Amino acid sequence: MKEENATSIEFFRAFRRVADLINGVIFHGKQIVRECDLQEQNPVLHDISKKDNRVSAVENTLDLSVMVTVGKAKFLLMLQGQTIEHYVMPVRASHERGTDYYNQWKKLQKMHNEARDLMKGEEYLSGVKKRDRFYPVIHIVVYFGKKRWKAARKMDDLFLTEIFPEELKKLFTEKPLLIFEMRHFSNEEWFQTDLRQVCGFLKRTNDRMKLKTYIEENQEVFSNLPEDAYDFLTVMAGIRNLRLIKQEVQSKGGGFDMCKAIKEMLRVSRQEGEQEGRLEGRQEGRLEGRQEGRLEGRQEGRLEGQDEMATLSEKLILADRISELLKASTNREYRNKLLVEFGLA
Repeated sequence: MKEENATSIEFFRAFRRVADLINGVIFHGKQIVRECDLQEQNPVLHDISKKDNRVSAVENTLDLSVMVTVGKAKFLLMLQGQTIEHYVMPVRASHERGTDYYNQWKKLQKMHNEARDLMKGEEYLSGVKKRDRFYPVIHIVVYFGKKRWKAARKMDDLFLTEIFPEELKKLFTEKPLLIFEMRHFSNEEWFQTDLRQVCGFLKRTNDRMKLKTYIEENQEVFSNLPEDAYDFLTVMAGIRNLRLIKQEVQSKGGGFDMCKAIKEMLRVSRQEGEQEGRLEGRQEGRLEGRQEGRLEGRQEGRLEGQDEMATLSEKLILADRISELLKASTNREYRNKLLVEFGLA
């Protein structure tokens, strides 16, 4: 989990991809946000409280926090990566947005207190002026899991909504979280950066031949992937061999040739498969040989046992010991004793 989280943060620290993510997921491919419109913020949220003249703070670290400018407007984007479903993600997202809104309020309040420009009454009570405005906070969950996201997307998914009257339902119904399911996104053509090829790659990891074909069709991008993209795909796809041959496929320009890596991986897989096949064949051959040997041994043992019993019966009849013949046929211990007596064992 730590490795997945670290590589995803590193991948999205390239702001061209964050801008591309916003344009693809929110604006459906329209090029609204540019890389230069983004400014990284401190990802650590402080939930500050005071008690008995003591100040305490609880830290909550986001994967990525970015201030986005769209024309004259600004909003804060909180980016959260998930490799598995989080059943109470709406609670977590609400808490993180609420913490940031609270901190915006306290920052405004501190500014006005220092300026001593608040009027008595409503302004003094609120700690802000009526004209003050907050910037909105948007949460995008980037989900890398193989399964579709079926967990809650909004707070009312966590309520027993069916037991409430319609009038009440309308009061607590909210918009769902924006969850970008990377392996299941159906409009990867909306992306303009290598985010498009990364989505296409992950969508095809269950079929290596389809993956190989897709990489060949996008050879220009995959033949010179940035290291953060190569590492991201290697970790998220869970293909161990790609990690082992990373240095062997580094290109002269400093990128990494995923086309070469996949071909090498398939070649190694075939060799391993052939080797496993040969080993299995040898093992099966040995097993068959053992089984045949056991069958032959059983058959020979039965024949030898029949010969011994026939000879013993003959000797007992000639010695007029007929009563002992019946006992020998049903009692193995007594039969073995007679075999030793007559020198047949």
